[in-house]
Amino acid sequence: MQRRHVDINELYDLFQERKDCFFVLCDIKHMTAINDISRKAGDLAILEQMRRMTAVSGEEDITFRIGGDEFCIPTSSSDQTYAEQIAEKIRGMNGQTFSYENQEIPLNLYITAVSIKECSRYDEVFAGLHNALKASKV
Repeated sequence: MQRRHVDINELYDLFQERKDCFFVLCDIKHMTAINDISRKAGDLAILEQMRRMTAVSGEEDITFRIGGDEFCIPTSSSDQTYAEQIAEKIRGMNGQTFSYENQEIPLNLYITAVSIKECSRYDEVFAGLHNALKASKV
């Protein structure tokens, strides 16, 4: 978990270094329902999401929070297969539960692997990531 960051400026700087990298993007399905159980349950869901992403990513891959429950991994690779393998490992954990008080709550994520091209400005990268996540929900 020590490879996790939340500063979006660091993400942009890393993207500038890794122009051809693929991103793995994740967003929690039914986050509102989890938060309806408890805000603490929602916080635990986010921590579990980050744990899953970090557990299957490579040593040079870093997990960034890009929204409330939206995260990305700018991989260290320009190989789409590498990013898809990470995405598939995370997808394979969908339905697994996390514990909150005496409940086991299933956690499912929207997951996609994408390349963000032709983005030179900070806001373009950020919008590109969010648009790719939105498209993965269709």
